Amino acid sequence: MLFPILPAFHNAARAHRAGSAVVAVLAVAAWLSACAPSYPPVAESVRGDAAFKARIANGFPPGSPAARLRAMLAAEGFRLIEDPAARRFSALERPANLPCFSSTRIDWTEDARGRIVLIQAARQSCS
Repeated sequence: MLFPILPAFHNAARAHRAGSAVVAVLAVAAWLSACAPSYPPVAESVRGDAAFKARIANGFPPGSPAARLRAMLAAEGFRLIEDPAARRFSALERPANLPCFSSTRIDWTEDARGRIVLIQAARQSCS
């Protein structure tokens, strides 16, 4: 009598595994679709990398004091990377916003008076 039950049990187990796999795939898809890049305030509320570059170029043009840029970057939690001998500086911000990795980077050079000579910016995201 036990043998007629085995095929039904086997089919039920197979259906349960298939259902579990579908649920797992849907959960991962929902998690990934919820990916929203996270940016510091200076990089928020602008659409795309080009708009961010324009915001930085207009806010901190060549000839402006680098001290103002540094103060803003420190207040927003950027990590500063300095090469004072070459007067090259970078600021990087990478939030822990898994599964979506985003980053904001600003690079600049200064003259001997502490004024910005050249500035570049980039904002990237996996989404």
